[in-house]
Parts: sequence; structure tokens; C-alpha cells
Amino acid sequence: MKTYFILFVLSFCSIVVFSQKKALKKGSPFTAIKWEKEQPIVQFENEWYSLKRLDSFAIKELLDFCKAQFGSKWQKRFSEDIVAVLKEMGAPPNSKVALLLSDDTQQKNVIGTYTLENRQKVLAYNNEVKKKLKKITVSQAFEDILEFQLTLEEKSSYLHLVDFNYKSALHRLKTIVLRSKNDIDINYLTYELAKIMAELGDRHSSVKNEAFVKESHATYNLQLPFSIVALNGKAIAVNRIDQEGIYEYLHTAYPYIKSINGIPIRTMIDSLVYKSKKAPKQARFSSGLYAIQQLGKLYFINNLKLPKAIEIIFTNNKTDKIKFIKLQKKPLSYYSKLERNRHLQSIAIKKGNFKCMSKVLKGNIGYIALPEMYHFDQIKGLERYIESTFTAYLNTKALIIDLRFNPGGSRELIEKMGRYIIPKSKTPWVANVAYLRTNDNNFSQISMSNRFLYTTASKTFNALDRKSIEAFSQNFTTQKQFDTSKFSNPHYMVLESGNKQYTKPIYILVNQHSFSAASVFTSVFQGLPNVEIVGVTTDGSSGNSKYIILKNSNIKVKLSTMLSFQRNGKTLDGNGTVPDIIISENEAQVLNGIDNQLVYLIERIKSYQKN
Repeated sequence: MKTYFILFVLSFCSIVVFSQKKALKKGSPFTAIKWEKEQPIVQFENEWYSLKRLDSFAIKELLDFCKAQFGSKWQKRFSEDIVAVLKEMGAPPNSKVALLLSDDTQQKNVIGTYTLENRQKVLAYNNEVKKKLKKITVSQAFEDILEFQLTLEEKSSYLHLVDFNYKSALHRLKTIVLRSKNDIDINYLTYELAKIMAELGDRHSSVKNEAFVKESHATYNLQLPFSIVALNGKAIAVNRIDQEGIYEYLHTAYPYIKSINGIPIRTMIDSLVYKSKKAPKQARFSSGLYAIQQLGKLYFINNLKLPKAIEIIFTNNKTDKIKFIKLQKKPLSYYSKLERNRHLQSIAIKKGNFKCMSKVLKGNIGYIALPEMYHFDQIKGLERYIESTFTAYLNTKALIIDLRFNPGGSRELIEKMGRYIIPKSKTPWVANVAYLRTNDNNFSQISMSNRFLYTTASKTFNALDRKSIEAFSQNFTTQKQFDTSKFSNPHYMVLESGNKQYTKPIYILVNQHSFSAASVFTSVFQGLPNVEIVGVTTDGSSGNSKYIILKNSNIKVKLSTMLSFQRNGKTLDGNGTVPDIIISENEAQVLNGIDNQLVYLIERIKSYQKN
């Protein structure tokens, strides 16, 4: 009987210990933490105290560890993740904790309890502080600019590829800040830093004040009372006449927009739409018009006051028509029928309805639409469907892979489809070259292998792969030179053909909204004898982004740590992939949703087949 009792006690204790450890994944003995001169002031039992000691740790010891381990996020990690911090220090806590607290009159020793509820209260308090934080002191703003500069120099890959004098730009901003007699508005600082970031040409970068509530600003949400879209390189004003993406001209006799408040459309894009400043031409114009649509936001992020009167000059290229319009809050951004269909397809695919993404067109032409670059592990059955679709299409006369409006995602579809697309005579196929920003040439990380990128020393490559890389490298040069000592050794994406190849012509259909991994897909297969890229130059970009939170303003800075090159030596950012066959949208596609790009391509394929 004693044996059973002992076993029961041991089992019970084990359960208690296991439950305690499980409960202590996240927890806090405090309900809020604020900071005074980098010292934590904690809320314990509804009273505020200076924290002097936590169990066996003096507070300085804990803070020094957080600063060394977490950089600019040290205060956040200390306040919101103290359990994880103690575990990393090799001292996982129990549920009870001894605290030495101090107020204005005395010090006292108390026993606190780590609870998830407390930790959630700390998190809520921090979020509320962020929302209320609208301005910081001049010295705090100066510190954040220095931190921003250090981040660029230590982490940014694109900083080393451009001629932009970022130091001079930051010096001008520092001078403006130091001359200010008032506290610095965080939104002002956000957008001035964003302008500097945009000059680097890093399309995966961003600078955001995530605490900003757009509804709190009177003019931020104001937009044009009609839609604006590109047609034949010009801006046209349209009205949507149904929910499926059918439009008509706002003024049939004066279809084009010449200027807004005296500023020509292209000048406005060049001077105010800095986010896409380094994008390829078509993508820049298209995204620029989208930004102009949201005129209130555009002025706000440029730290400009929105004029009360909005003068728009419409034109037919011979005569003009002047109109004064009133902005409104109702969103009216142009949303084409094709883009809408892509969105609905993506929803269906994520629910496991894959049939909507493929079909056999007239003339026995296979067609596969990829609305996104999906992760196979997130959508069960998709990988198997891709395999069965290619197998079923082996006897079609041609294949179209449609990547229009694809925003990117994973590279798994590239590797999978490459097995069918790449001829045996071209395998192994060196598809992409990338460098990771680091001072250690031999450094690599999982973020690169997740992109199927490896150095030549990797065990992933065999002797034939290395031979192909060596042959490719003899003729490969980057369009722009950079200091390779600041980067890892080159990483290569090498694709192999599979047991079954699609041997008929393949057409990859893209537009100016094919971005990131979708643009990588396009560039990877360009140059194969059986592949032609058709449509409009892609939006490019390939990043591997990291982010930090600036210490005082809580501005979130995201930037790319990788340089990604196409086979021709050009970066994806700023260049995109230029099609072998240009097929632009015509009026019928823009207004009536008739997919002239696909129609034109099908007719072209049929004419080739006849010849």
C-alpha cells in the first residue's frame, strides 16, 4: 500500500511540475511596467514600485542581459517575456517569485506569482502606451535616427548597391530635428525615414508607426470620388458600374487626367509616391495612381497639408476641362474583373477547391492560374493536384501559366513545377543567385534554405550541381558591383528536371502586379528553350526581410538582408523581369473585363501551331 501511495505522490508531483512548466511559457508577476531613465517601474497589487531584485538577480544583471541579447527590443522582452528571458539565462522560474520593491519611503520583500493573466495586462498596458505616444523629445528622435542609420549599415543589403548618399540625407534630417524647439511628431519622423528608405530601392522594406490610428486624422481617409487607372501609359478617370469590375469613363469627352492642383500626374508620382520610387516603369505608374486615388493619405505620408480646394484638369490631349471636386471617405480604388476573379480563386484554393485554377482551353491548350505562391504544408492536397495536372496536360499542344496579380509567397511551386518545365538537356539549371548581408563570408541561415538557396559547400549539392554552378559562374556578372566582403558567399538556387517533362511550348503570363516570389518564378525559367515570358514587366523584388523597433518612437523598420539576382545579372528589385513578348491591357480589358491579354496569347499560340 505504501508503494502505491509513493507512486501516486510522485506521479502527482510530476503532473504539478509539468503543469507549472506548461503554465510558465508566458507569465508575469506584474500587471504593468513603465520606464524611468531605463529603470523598470512595476505595478504590483495596484501600486507602483521601483523593481530592485527578482529572485537571485539584481535588476542591472537582468537588464544588461536583455540589452546584449535583444538589442532595441530589450525593454519589450523584459516586460512582456520575462519567463523566456530567465530561461535563456539558464534560470527557468517557478510559479512563485521573490521580489524586492521600493517606493518613495521604503523597500519591501514580497512574493509574487507568474500568471498569464498578469502578462496579458502588461501587454495591454504597453499597447495602450504606444497608442498614446504621439510625440517624443528632440534627443529621443535624434537617438532613433542614429539607431535607424546603424540598422541600415549593419543589416541592409541594398545600401551597398545604390549610389544614394544616405548619410547626407540623414544628416539633413538630424539637423532639422536638432533645430526644433518642440517635441517631434512620431508620424513626421516615420515618413521622413520612409523617404530615405525608399531611395535604396528595397521594395520589401517599410517604415511604419503601427500605433497610428488613421481614423483619428481628419483628412487621412479622404479619397477621390472616382476611380483612377492606367491605360496605354496614361491616367484615366472611371466609374464602376457593377460589383464584378465593369467600368465606364467618368468624362467620355475628356477621359484622361492631366493634373491635380496644378501638378501633372507623372510629376505627382515622381515627387510624392516614394514607396514605389525604384519600381519598374509600369509597376511604378500603376501603384502611383493607386496612391493618388487615396489623396488624403498621400499628402499625410509626405507631411503635407491637404489643400481645401481640389482642382483636377481632365483632357483628351487636345482640349482640357477644369473641375473642382470634393474628396470623400468611401474607397473607390480601381479593382479589375481579373483581379477580383484572382481573389475568389485564391479563397477557393485555400478551401481545397483546386479545379478553379486549371482548365484545357480551345485548341488543346493547358492553362494553370496561380493567384499566390502557396506553401504546400498550408494547403493539403495542392502539391498532389499540381503533379496530376501536369501529368494530365502532357498531351496538350501548349501550356499557359498565369501569374498576373500574384503577390508572391513561397518558392515551393517553383521547385515543383521546375521538374516538369526544365528539359533534361538543361538540368541542373542554375536559376537564381543571392547574397546575404553579413560580415562572415561563410555565414548561412535557414531563411536562405527556405528559398532553396545554398552555397556551393552545401551538402544539398552534388558534383553535377557544382559543375553546373561553375560553368554558369564563368559568364555570370552582376549588373552593379558591390563590396562582397559585406556579404556571404553566393547562394544558388539549382533546379532539377523530374521523370516527366512538359516538352511543348510553355508561356508564363505576367503583369505589373506579379511580385516577389511570383517575379522570381518568372525570371527563373526565362531563357529555357521551351519557355516564353509574355505580358507586362513584373514588379520584381526578392527580399528576405528582417525588422527592428526603434527604441523611443516604437517605429517599426523592415528591410531586406539579401541581394537577389536574375540569371542575367540584374536584381529583381528595380528591374523586374521583362517579357519576351509584350502584351498590354487594352481598353476592353480595363473597362469591360475582357481578358484581351489571354485572348491575344491564345490566338498567337494557334497561329504558331498552324505554321
